[in-house]
Amino acid sequence: MRKALLGFAIGVLILAAPAMMLAQEDEIVLDACGEKQAAVKFPHSAHVELGPCSTCHHTQEDLAAGGEGEKCTNCHLNPEDEATPDCSQMSTSKNPYHKLCVGCHKKEAKGPAKCAECHPKG
Repeated sequence: MRKALLGFAIGVLILAAPAMMLAQEDEIVLDACGEKQAAVKFPHSAHVELGPCSTCHHTQEDLAAGGEGEKCTNCHLNPEDEATPDCSQMSTSKNPYHKLCVGCHKKEAKGPAKCAECHPKG
């Protein structure tokens, strides 16, 4: 009986290992772009099912769940090109997080859309 249970447990782990390796982080802390506001705890796992990865990772058209996504700050923190939105801007029309995240939350009528809902005080 013990050998059967052990064999079953090993089989489950072998089958589950690829899925566990591809699992995304549940929560990502976005803290590199601002000094005036608190860091944002972004629930990545809650967003994975909402649409293609390229919605947010727009420079990685072939990115699939479990892939290595490029950080937004690679391009949006002190961008070289003036046309690239700068994440250090607080403005809702200039900050890429504000434009994409808040814009989607307002469009879908769910999710945080006000400063303190993402940037907790104290």
